[in-house]
Order: sequence, then structure tokens, then C-alpha cells
Amino acid sequence: MAFCRKCGAAMAEDDLVCVKCGTKVANGKDDLIDKLVKYKQLLSENEELDTMIRPQSEFPTSEPVFKKRSFMKYFWPFLVGGVVGGYLVYILSSVIIVATTASAYSQATASSALGDAFVGFILALVVAAAIIFIGVKISKSKQEAHNSNAEYMMREASDRYQKGLMNQKMVNIYQENINNMRQYERLVPEPFRSSAKVGSIINLLQEDKAQTVEEAIMMLG
Repeated sequence: MAFCRKCGAAMAEDDLVCVKCGTKVANGKDDLIDKLVKYKQLLSENEELDTMIRPQSEFPTSEPVFKKRSFMKYFWPFLVGGVVGGYLVYILSSVIIVATTASAYSQATASSALGDAFVGFILALVVAAAIIFIGVKISKSKQEAHNSNAEYMMREASDRYQKGLMNQKMVNIYQENINNMRQYERLVPEPFRSSAKVGSIINLLQEDKAQTVEEAIMMLG
């Protein structure tokens, strides 16, 4: 007793169609062609994947992170330099004032010394402000350059990581296809295990020019 290959219903040996689901009973040649078609599809897909798959070692194994830098990362030396520079200018001006007024005791000289001290204080502020102003400009420029480069590197690395994930998926499909092809490899000798040659065998069988794979191979030479 035979059984329907689709629904499993019992069938008589001479039934050509399943009385339960209407599936046509495949003869040996039709079944062979069906298997060869599936084999050809797997071969074709793997041949295409073979041209696309790259060594997985070329791709990063994890999502990379490029940290951005804050403004203070670059600015703090200028801030410290401005304060120290201004302080040194003020001390230097004070020393000069003391040296020039050490031998004078008149009220006029004392007033002049106070005025010089005020000028020294203003000069110190100007120097500190200049250093800080230059520091702001340089720090912003360095921060923007670094962060812009970090964003670019992040995009590039992320793109490579995503391509790596896709590459691994193709590797998995390739290996799965190899496993699935093992059940069909016995049908075709190794020298003819390519999608093009299997396709030629299928054509000869479908056109009734050959009844078996061996006959088709003999015709192909």
C-alpha cells in the first residue's frame, strides 16, 4: 500500500491522484527532478554567497564606542594659565613699583605709587583675559575637531560592525545549505556538483532526452 506524500492518506498502488487532497502521485523521475531542483537552488545560492562572504576576522566583534571630549578637557590649562599669568604680571608690576618708590616719602610720590599699582592690576587683568580668550578659541576648535572625528569614526566602525553581522548571517546560511545538500550529493557525481551542470541534467530529464542522471551525464560528455 502506498501513501500520499503530502497528506499521508492511504492510496492504491495504481492511483495517480490522492483521493483525499488531490496531490498528483510523483513517479521516480519526477521525484528525482524535484530533488535535483532543490539541490540546484542550494548550489546556486552558495555559489553566490561564496563571492560575497569575507573572513569574519575583518570585522569588529563588538559595537565600538568613541567618546566625545568636553570643552573643559582642552580649556582648563588656559584657565589656570590665565590666572597664574595675571598673578605673575601683578607681582612683577608691584616689585617694579616698590623699587622705584623705595626712596621717596612725599604724598605726591605715594599717590603716584597707588596709581602705578592700579595700572599693574589692570595690566594683570588684561593678560589673564587675553590668555583665557585665546584659550576659549583654541579649546573650541580642538573640541569640535575631535568630536567631529569621533562621530566619523563611530559611523565607520558601526557600519563595519553591521556588515560583520550580515557577513556572519551569510556564513550561517552557507553552512546550513551545505548541511542540506548532503542528502542530495549522492544523486550527482562530484565533478558535476555545480548549479550550471545540475541545471543541464535537469533540462535533459525534463525534456525526456534522459531518464536517469547517469544517462544525462553521458550526454553531457
